[in-house]
Amino acid sequence: MKKLVIDLGHGGNDPGAIGQGGTHEADIVLDIGKEIEILLKGYKVDYKFTRLTNKSVSLLERCRIANGFNADYFVSIHINSASDKSVRGVEVFKYSNSNGKINKFCDDVCRDISKQLSIRNRGPKIGNQFYVVKNTKMPAALIEVDFISNKDCERDLKDLNNIKKLSKIIFDRLIDMVGLETKDDRLYRVCIGAYRDKNNAVKQLEIAKNKGFKDTYVI
Repeated sequence: MKKLVIDLGHGGNDPGAIGQGGTHEADIVLDIGKEIEILLKGYKVDYKFTRLTNKSVSLLERCRIANGFNADYFVSIHINSASDKSVRGVEVFKYSNSNGKINKFCDDVCRDISKQLSIRNRGPKIGNQFYVVKNTKMPAALIEVDFISNKDCERDLKDLNNIKKLSKIIFDRLIDMVGLETKDDRLYRVCIGAYRDKNNAVKQLEIAKNKGFKDTYVI
């Protein structure tokens, strides 16, 4: 089973970037992470989040979680900021171009978020200067969803429908990268026959059980 660590940036006494209306980056990425966790519960994957509450987690601890878990992939989620309040766009950072699956993940996330929010696709970039990208042992990516310093971005990221759609985009790309399989909890019924005489039904039950179908029963 694949192992995945999802890092939700900032938290606790570190709000991250703050929008013009006071929205905290840490809160937005937490909302995205919670939605992703709901989606992950239906899939066969061993996963951890570095946080799922508004708490402080050091950069060192985030890397320790991923490395100690021996994750196959590490994905960190952030919202960008810029002094130029007009700037918008999605970009994803990776350590290098050496991993084909991470490369595709970065490409696809940029493309899909750009379309969803109608913002600039700033594209994948080498970001080996980022602590969590540099100090995790597995292939890693750091997503900057948009620029919360832009008032239109802030408005968009306060919309729950957008949060759900962005979460689904990231989740879908994770599925592609990790190759997740759905949990199949469905039961399939097989009917041998219907009898007016219960004795005939019981006989068929015994025949089925003798052939190894131990979970057979009479309805």
